[in-house]
Amino acid sequence: MGWQHGQLDRRRLLQGTLALGGLAAVGGLAGCSNEGRGDGGSQVADEAVALPTHVPWSGVTTDLVGQDGVSDAVFAYPAEPVSATDRQPGDGRDVEAFSMTTFPAPPGPQSNEFLQALNERLGFALSVSLVPTGDFSARFQTAVAGDQLPDLFTFFPKGEPGLPGMLQERAVDLTQLLSGDAVTRFPFLANVPTESWRSAVYGGKIYGIPIPRGPQSSIVLYGREDVLSDEGVGMTVASAAELHDLCRDLSGGNRWALDKTPIRVLRQMFEIPNGWSEEGGAFTSALEHERQLDALEAGRALVADGLVHPDALVAPNPQRKTWFVSGTVLLMEDTFSAWPGFHTYEIPAGFLLGAIVPPLADGGGQAPIWLGSPTHNITAVGKRAEDRAESLLEVLDYLAAPFGTAEHLFKNYGLPGVHHTLQGSDPILTEQGKSELQLALRYLGEGPWVTYQAGSPEIARSQFEAQSATVPTAVRNPSLTLFSETESRKGGQIGGDIASVENDILLGRRPVTDWTAAVEAWKRDGGDQIADEFAEALALSAG
Repeated sequence: MGWQHGQLDRRRLLQGTLALGGLAAVGGLAGCSNEGRGDGGSQVADEAVALPTHVPWSGVTTDLVGQDGVSDAVFAYPAEPVSATDRQPGDGRDVEAFSMTTFPAPPGPQSNEFLQALNERLGFALSVSLVPTGDFSARFQTAVAGDQLPDLFTFFPKGEPGLPGMLQERAVDLTQLLSGDAVTRFPFLANVPTESWRSAVYGGKIYGIPIPRGPQSSIVLYGREDVLSDEGVGMTVASAAELHDLCRDLSGGNRWALDKTPIRVLRQMFEIPNGWSEEGGAFTSALEHERQLDALEAGRALVADGLVHPDALVAPNPQRKTWFVSGTVLLMEDTFSAWPGFHTYEIPAGFLLGAIVPPLADGGGQAPIWLGSPTHNITAVGKRAEDRAESLLEVLDYLAAPFGTAEHLFKNYGLPGVHHTLQGSDPILTEQGKSELQLALRYLGEGPWVTYQAGSPEIARSQFEAQSATVPTAVRNPSLTLFSETESRKGGQIGGDIASVENDILLGRRPVTDWTAAVEAWKRDGGDQIADEFAEALALSAG
C-alpha cells in the first residue's frame, strides 16, 4: 500500500466559504467562518464537554515568544533535534487516509524514498488518497455517500452539509480518549491549543483532531519592500486615499500595483466586522454593514484606474504569486501562512517581503485586522476503524510531533543528503524533497505553528513583527464555534450569488448601489435563517 492520487469526481459542487460566500474572483468575499460545532439543540452539550487539557510541549526554546495570540518564532532549527518518541506508533496494521492537498501529486511508493522511509519508521504502510482542495468537497461527499471513508479522513469544519449528523454516522466518538486529562496519553495532541479543539466538538462529542494554525489564516497586505524602498516609497499608508495613491505610483507600463482587488483589507480599513457581529444574542451579517458601499467603491476605483492586473479575474493563486515575485505586481493580499511560501519560488536578488499595516480608511489610526480561524482542518477516525481508534490516535500523535524534534524534522524535511541539505543547522529542501514530501501529512496531524524559515532568520523576525503589530487587536468572528444547518446547506449557494454581484461591482459592470438589493436577496434566501440559528445556538450554549 502507498500513496494514491484521487481521480477527479464528475460532480462539481459550488465551492464557497458558506455564510458569506466563496471568494469572488477579483475581490474575494471574506470574513467567512471556517469553523463550527454542534447542531441545532446540541450547543449545551458542547459547552459541557471537557475539552482536552492543554499541556504545552517545552522541548525547544523559541527565540521570540509571541504574546496575545502571536505565534512564537525560531531563527534556526535546533542543531541536534531530540527524538520525542521511543517506539513506533499504532498497532502495526496498515493505515489508509483521505486528505486534501494544495500541491502536485508526489511520486508513487515504488519511487518515493521518503514514503519508503516513513513506512519503515512507522512500522506499517501509510496510504494517503490525496484530493486537490478545489475538488475536495465533491470527492468528500462522494466518499460519504458511498460509505468509503477510510481509517483516517480530513474535513473542513463547517465545510459540508449536515456535518454533525454525518460525523455521528461515519466517525468515531473520541471523547473518552481525549476529553480532559485523557489526552495526556497523547502528549503531542495535548500540545494543541484549546481554542483549536473547540472546532472538533459536534453534538457534545469530540469527533477529531484539529490542525492548529493560530493567527496564520489572518489576512495581510504584502508588499515588495525591496522594490518600494528602491523607488523611495514607504510601506506605511495613513488612509484609504493614501493606499490608492500608493497603488497609482506603483503602476505603469507592464506593472500593476495589485494582483487583485484587496477587498478584505479594504473592509478591515472601513471597520466592517469579521463575518458577523453579535449584540445581545442577536447576529448581524457583515454584509449588511453601512460601510460596505464605501469599501466596494474604493475597490471599484482601484480597478477603474488600471491599478489591478487585468487578468485578476482568471489567474490562479500560483500565477499571482509568480507576478509578485517577478515584480509584475508589487502588492498582494494573502494570509500570514503564505509568507514562507513566497520563498519557494525563484526569488530575485534582494527580494524582501513586508506587510502594510492597514490604516483606518478615513485616517486617524490603525485598523484592526480580522483574526483568522485558529484551525485549518480536522482529522477524524472512520467508524469502520472504531476498534483501532486508540492506536490511530497514536499515529496522529506521532505526526503532530512538535517543531524541533527529530520526528518533526523527518516529517517536514525527509532524509539528510536526499531530501534536504544543511545550511548550518537549517534543513534546505532539495528538488527531490520538494517533490516526494507532498503527502499532506501536515493535514493529518500537526503541532502548533512556529514561525520559521530555513536559512532566513530575518524572514521569521519580519513575520513575527508584522503579527505583533496586528494580531493582538484583531477582531474575532463571533460565529466560529456555532453551527447553522442552513449555513452548511445553503451558505455556498447564496454566498456565490452575492460574490457574483461583488465581482460585477468591482469590475464596473454594475453600480455599487446594487449591493443593497443583493444583500436583501441573500438575507431572504437563507441569510436571516443563518443569523437566527446562530442566535439560537448561542442561547443554548449559555444555558
